[in-house]
Amino acid sequence: MYNSGVKTVHKRVIIPSIASTALLVVAVLGFSGALKDSTSSTKYADWMASIDDNTTLREINMPGTHDTMALYSMGNLMGQCQTLSLKEQLNLGVRFLDIRLVENNGALKAMHGIVDQRSNFASITKTIEKFLNTHQKECILLSIKNEADSRSYNPHFEEALIKHLDNEIFYKEKELPQKIGDVRGKAILLSRYEQNTIGVNCFNGWRDSCSFLMEQNDIYVQDTYKVTSKEQKQQEIINCFNETGHALKINFLSAYRTNAFPPSYSISSAKDINPWINQEIANYHDRGVVLYDFVNESNMDSFFKGLL
Repeated sequence: MYNSGVKTVHKRVIIPSIASTALLVVAVLGFSGALKDSTSSTKYADWMASIDDNTTLREINMPGTHDTMALYSMGNLMGQCQTLSLKEQLNLGVRFLDIRLVENNGALKAMHGIVDQRSNFASITKTIEKFLNTHQKECILLSIKNEADSRSYNPHFEEALIKHLDNEIFYKEKELPQKIGDVRGKAILLSRYEQNTIGVNCFNGWRDSCSFLMEQNDIYVQDTYKVTSKEQKQQEIINCFNETGHALKINFLSAYRTNAFPPSYSISSAKDINPWINQEIANYHDRGVVLYDFVNESNMDSFFKGLL
């Protein structure tokens, strides 16, 4: 399981600008740093099997991961959000995948910002297909985001995407399914990229670092990731738990402190949020989709306690 007791090394350096700071960090620490972890747990690999076929997605409490494929960091300073592989996350019970890709010459690779996550979309879809073929009562919400500059429309992004979504397990309808019985053994595509023509449109109306409602598909999102304190983020999470009446609600636990230098990234926030959420989540029966950073067995045990 993820060990929150990570030691931080502080360096004092006098430099003339933020740009030179970044260059110095890259030069000294490189791009290869990453926290490592693994799990062989499969106890929640089939947790959806007991859910009645007529249950709507809105009625299902579902764990997920923020930046699912972000397993690598820039010198342990930025980029990493998870320690478990995609296969391990799925076996652990994760059912919302936040996949972020960049297209280059027809190929799609996983990225988090400028940090290469050393995986491609072909391997991601193969892992999903293999899991769903083995666990046919489960379903997955598959969010796809174009991680490149969102101000520049890339017509080749969806072209590259479609090549890997020809398997019938990928549900590419433009509206959310009404009940889980219609999508068992499928991955429901949520399209978070410009001018999408397949999947549920999660690009139009998505706002930056706040809570918001995408009215066209009635999806409520809490994604306030720029915070000045852990208490601010905790309150945003609680407010989302208390939100009712929407087709789907998505609650991001991820954040970073903007008033620190360098801004404390996801590992720092997870050390505050993950132990807290393991206690706090018991207060809410209606949890919706909850997206973890550095998800581990303890998180899943707490999430499913009292539900299964």
